[in-house]
Amino acid sequence: MRSYLLGLLLCLLFCSAKLLAQDSIDGAYPFQNDPAKKYSLYVPSSYDASTPQALMLGLHPFNTNRWDAQAWRDTLIVFAETNDLLLVCPDGGLDGQIDSPIDTAFTSDLMDSVAVWYNVDPNEKYIMGFSWGGKTTYTYGLRRTHEFKGFMPIGAAVTIGEVNALIENATDQPFYLVHGSNDAQGTRYTPLLQALEANDACVQTELLAGVGHTIDFPNRNAILTTAFEFLKNSDCGRLDAVSEIKERFTLSPNPSNGRIDIKGISDYSVEVYDLKGQKIQHDRVQSAIQLDSQFTGVAIISITKNGQTTTQSIVVR
Repeated sequence: MRSYLLGLLLCLLFCSAKLLAQDSIDGAYPFQNDPAKKYSLYVPSSYDASTPQALMLGLHPFNTNRWDAQAWRDTLIVFAETNDLLLVCPDGGLDGQIDSPIDTAFTSDLMDSVAVWYNVDPNEKYIMGFSWGGKTTYTYGLRRTHEFKGFMPIGAAVTIGEVNALIENATDQPFYLVHGSNDAQGTRYTPLLQALEANDACVQTELLAGVGHTIDFPNRNAILTTAFEFLKNSDCGRLDAVSEIKERFTLSPNPSNGRIDIKGISDYSVEVYDLKGQKIQHDRVQSAIQLDSQFTGVAIISITKNGQTTTQSIVVR
């Protein structure tokens, strides 16, 4: 009996290991009014659960005859494997539009879930998309510049009017635009490039001669790899981030309302830990942190901008 149980345990461990080691994963879970909201992942062969992994969020185009999360993931597998990227592709549902409210909410939820399932490097998260997914790279990504280290819109089906309210968030953010010269260059490419440059983004581009609106252009994986290397290695806005944070922010605890008021900080990622390393709070902060509980003692405040982090301790009584 003992031998049988030991054999069963070993089998379960072996089967679990095989499951965790598979490269392509297609799954679904209930979300809002969708009983089975779909997603597709690719885990590169280099993945090691003990080492934080770079992540690429991939947003698929709008064409339900060809595209969904699985098809987009499969298109990007060689690129993800070449660049050691954990590839995360949410599905746009029956309408195929990856920027519907349920889809952007699901994308955020899926990103949080993947960070639980895998060892994700929080400072190495990127976003890319083609066509409608390229548009969403702008509209979703520019609302979350604290989360992504770099942005890669490909043949983005977007007009400047769709991002005018967000474009100032591109300051000090790395962008690599890939676009076909025959793909509505005057409306979908040039105005966006000019707006990014006017708002002091760090921009590199690849305008593909003679290419229309397609992801099936020559040397695609090499071009996407060049784009990713720029995003990964760009120092855009990062060299002075720590000194800027240290110079600008001050913290003042207010025991009457459980708040830590922050001066000089806007749109930074802020985390609060106790001395045991237990996270108390994580916010994208405008002016204050409202502690989740009646915390007293030494709090460690960790503030991040553009992938650079500094910390400061404060006593909360």
